[in-house]
Amino acid sequence: MHSELESQVWLSVQQTCDATAFEALILRAVDSFKRHPGFDPLVRLHASDIGPQGIQVLRAVLRQRGLHPESCVDVPGYLELRSRLKDHLRCQLQWYLVKAGHATEEIQEDQLHRDLGL
Repeated sequence: MHSELESQVWLSVQQTCDATAFEALILRAVDSFKRHPGFDPLVRLHASDIGPQGIQVLRAVLRQRGLHPESCVDVPGYLELRSRLKDHLRCQLQWYLVKAGHATEEIQEDQLHRDLGL
């Protein structure tokens, strides 16, 4: 992970909702992802960035949906997945924070830039 903001988004969502709601949010985000043809490099999400619960829930949801990530075996500390899926998850979680009124000013500004295509 390369973004402090991305880490802030993941951790903020986990703080604002309980485990069941967090899992449902990740499940909806994964279900709404549409993979496009073409090369999509692998990236790692580390527990130190998105939290151990983030890794655990995301791994479980990906297994449940048959999207077995390359490191879906219980490799402690990180999970590998395709970069577009990682970006999609972050966008969905960020949108949740903004919509629910839990976003920091920095997250709101980033969402506005994203919405305006800047």
